[in-house]
Amino acid sequence: MKKVVLALLVLIIIAGVAFVLLRPHLAHKSYEAGLELADSAKYEQAIEKFTRAIKLNKKPAEFYHARGIAYDATNKDSMALEDFDKAISISDTISDFYLNRGTTYRKLRALEKSMKDFNQAITLNDSNASAYFQRGLLKASQHKYDEAIEDYNRSIELDGSNLEAFYSRGETRAHLDDFMGAIDDYDKMIEGAEATSTAYKQRGIFKLKIQDYQGAENDLQKAAELDENDKEIYYQLGQAKHNLNKPNESVEMFNKALKLDSDYAMAYGARGGAHLKNNKHKLAINDFTKAIKLNPEYKRAYYGRGIAKALTTDYSGSIKDFNKVIELDKEFAQAYYNRAVSKAILGMHEEALPDYDYIIKRDSRNAEAFYNRGISRMNTRDTEGACKDFQRALDLGYKQAEPMLKMYCRNQTQIIE
Repeated sequence: MKKVVLALLVLIIIAGVAFVLLRPHLAHKSYEAGLELADSAKYEQAIEKFTRAIKLNKKPAEFYHARGIAYDATNKDSMALEDFDKAISISDTISDFYLNRGTTYRKLRALEKSMKDFNQAITLNDSNASAYFQRGLLKASQHKYDEAIEDYNRSIELDGSNLEAFYSRGETRAHLDDFMGAIDDYDKMIEGAEATSTAYKQRGIFKLKIQDYQGAENDLQKAAELDENDKEIYYQLGQAKHNLNKPNESVEMFNKALKLDSDYAMAYGARGGAHLKNNKHKLAINDFTKAIKLNPEYKRAYYGRGIAKALTTDYSGSIKDFNKVIELDKEFAQAYYNRAVSKAILGMHEEALPDYDYIIKRDSRNAEAFYNRGISRMNTRDTEGACKDFQRALDLGYKQAEPMLKMYCRNQTQIIE
């Protein structure tokens, strides 16, 4: 009996020793299974496998790092940071450990910690394309656009297959008004993958910025085919068609945008502009009024309504709208000019003069402004000033000034026969 018990104890000890020897192997198998699950986006199951691997063998830093990535993917950010910290405490020379911790910090808006980790990731491996890309995203979010582009350039140089880098560099170039560069980046992205509606939409918007209206229309039409529920696509497509002198088609696009969102102030404003172009002044006024109710600081809606009111001979109403535009934006030059015209039509020539002065100060070659100021000066009995303005308008090529010079300024020395 004693021999049997002794034999069993020996077998248990041998089994225990065998299990201890097998633990690293079993841990690694569980780790590999976790990686496969994570690659299939089965993160919860992956976390279970990584946790089992860590229970079997607490030494490998990559176990904690892998579980940290899975935690991050499931928005368990504090647990992800704990695992990244543990991985770095075991091995502090692996670039990707800092890269992924930095990415989690960026998501949590811990920007200084994030930047420190990205810098360290690059210090440890200056060929880590992802680290440059992530640091570029962080710099762009801090409006350090030039520095962000430098990082995107380096990331793309190291890994030209990362289409997100082209997308992000394009967005950042647009912030610097480099729309040609942005379009070039979106070209590469669209050529390199099955393009999304967002890609076509953004490239279409950039083409609008450089006044490539046909190119914008093509891209935005493609975007609309891919996503018929994006109100902005229809709004921007309407803008492209408006600039291509297709007012009826542009109205149709704005209608689609408003069908998706009946409170879309900019779409009402844009549709008002299309109606204005179609000489449908009352419809334009209605749309501009709706836009203003939705957004009381929509200066272009006030401006458009001011123009429409002037065209329906409501000059007092137009002046009120131009006043509001200038209240919202003191640099809106055309509001000053059109306010002056409305004032002059109402016989308010003295009040019109400061507005003309403002326009001429901003643009000393605005012949029409000189001519109209001349008329207002003539009506305030400033004949000398009027004749100088008519002469200047004629010198700038405004032929309508010539009969005014001949009629009122024959005794003025500046007239050129």
